[in-house]
Amino acid sequence: MKNGINKIFNILFSFILLFSVSVLAQSINKKAQKLYDAAILSLQNRKFDVAKTLFEDATQKDDCFTDAHYQLGILYKKYERNTDKIKFHFEKIMACNPNYPMPSIRRILAETYLHQGNYEDAKKYFTSYLTYEKELPQYLEKSKLLLKHCNYALENKKNKVEINVKPLSNQVNNHKSQYFPVATADQKSLVFTIRDFIGFQEYEDIYISKKLNGEWSQPQSISDNINSAKYNEGTASISADGRTLTFAICGGPNQIDKDCDLYISYKKGEIWTEPVNMGETVNSPAWDSQPSLSGDGKTIYFSSKRKGGFGEEDIWMTQSDASGRWNLPVNMGDLINTKGREVAPFIHPSLTTLYFSSDFHLGFGSFDLFVSYKDSVNWNEPKNLGYPINTHLDESAIFITSDCKKAYFSAEEQTNKNSDRYLLYEFEMPKSVSCQNISTYIKGTTFDNYTKKNISAEVEVINLKTNKTESFLTSDLVDGSYLAILNENTQYGLYVNKQGYLYKSHAFTFENLKTFDPINLDIYLDPIKKGTSITLNNIFFSTGKYELQKSSQTELDKLVNFLNQNIDLKVEIAGHTDNVGLKSNNLALSTRRAESVQNYLIEKGIDEVRIIAKGYGDLQPKALNDTEENKQMNRRIECKIL
Repeated sequence: MKNGINKIFNILFSFILLFSVSVLAQSINKKAQKLYDAAILSLQNRKFDVAKTLFEDATQKDDCFTDAHYQLGILYKKYERNTDKIKFHFEKIMACNPNYPMPSIRRILAETYLHQGNYEDAKKYFTSYLTYEKELPQYLEKSKLLLKHCNYALENKKNKVEINVKPLSNQVNNHKSQYFPVATADQKSLVFTIRDFIGFQEYEDIYISKKLNGEWSQPQSISDNINSAKYNEGTASISADGRTLTFAICGGPNQIDKDCDLYISYKKGEIWTEPVNMGETVNSPAWDSQPSLSGDGKTIYFSSKRKGGFGEEDIWMTQSDASGRWNLPVNMGDLINTKGREVAPFIHPSLTTLYFSSDFHLGFGSFDLFVSYKDSVNWNEPKNLGYPINTHLDESAIFITSDCKKAYFSAEEQTNKNSDRYLLYEFEMPKSVSCQNISTYIKGTTFDNYTKKNISAEVEVINLKTNKTESFLTSDLVDGSYLAILNENTQYGLYVNKQGYLYKSHAFTFENLKTFDPINLDIYLDPIKKGTSITLNNIFFSTGKYELQKSSQTELDKLVNFLNQNIDLKVEIAGHTDNVGLKSNNLALSTRRAESVQNYLIEKGIDEVRIIAKGYGDLQPKALNDTEENKQMNRRIECKIL
């Protein structure tokens, strides 16, 4: 992302260079004037290097030849972006003639100082420029905004956020520019866009680096199916499991228009599928780019110039429905979006924290990074991430790991010269701007328990508090691998299902935990046959009670669905307890609990002749009753195929 301020004035400068060449004040030095006239002629003939040399010679003859200094300042601004030269020549004009009749030099000086982080001088020149009330309204409005940035920066730079920003290794930062970093939930893969040259031809591709022995490997092209010699591919986002990729192609195949569109690709085994344009439902005739994919791959936040927004670029959001179709995008609203440019959104896997970059929300100049937190319904007022995460340079495209411990982002290379080079950086995330909720993940492989071979199965993660699905995915068709996001302060049910097999359920509670570590869990599914059984891990009773708790509904409905899909099956619902208390009481309690499940199934339409309820008390323990954890395993409801 090139510097936003400089882009705005390119057309204006070209106009000034080619047409505004009349002499404002002649030099008293005839040799200087002759050189200046020759320079103007070269300028009209588009011989810019010759003109620059002649203007420089003219200022050597007449140190206060303000018109020559003016032309040099414009040339250095337009063609070299040499901030030191711009300052030298325009400051010389102000020293020689404080009333020089070109207000734009005050604005350009202000912008130059702002881009160098010199807020005091930038403020001085913006204030001076704004006294010229007849200037074009768009420049006055922009200058008023940038003056507010100066005041904000002077006030807030002293409130320094304690972080240690480090560039990634030269092995990773080895291209002309690299930006828009994203990582998989297990932090084993880092995906980003590179910009480089083949000869004089600039191109963008998507690259990937793998974490090997604690270090990021030499980046490689993510896939020949993704990157092409014909198009620029970039600004990619990858799902938590690393198997769904969304990205932008400009002028690509099946474009909705000539501008950039969003595309999607899926990884099967180690192969990425051919990218598919996301279609007219998601893309528009305008620029659509910079997607951020939710952890489960079902929601995309992106930046777009489409109609219906509040500024030049706005942040929009789209979700896929149960059939996998993407819905019409929705604008994020005027609390997030402004009259300026909002770009590079990143949605944390918890779905409660949104990071993005803006040049309008108050900051330290150019593009700054912001965070917004979501309550139960709405997104809140964005917060600047603070100095030195944000500086006078462009900061964009931040990525926060699922555990909220580390941030990756791209920013302009910090040098004395404007190199227009972007590098990838990292830092430990400070609590003041960290995620509202942290996430972890569960990963593993799905197997056939009889053959021990990998199989592909549906994996669903349900919030048992709300009975809502938070993740629904299919383990890999080739190797059976899966990865799903889990959020803190939540009680989860994990369900794994495949036609022809008994489904498996697991329970996870992440409430008031001191640690929130990733879970590795391989799932072995049993083919449906007589004698096989499943433990219904998400059926809950109060101690000593047989009434079903509300949080049991998800598991019970899964069992109803299973029996409806397999109408020929007859099953036994078996209740079991630990060995605490009298055996007779345990037998009675286990029987009543099994009957509670049986009654629920019948109420949901399952023929009662297909269901037998039986209690076993403490007669069939799965583990020794020597620990609370083992006792919990023994207190269970099972479904056995008869």
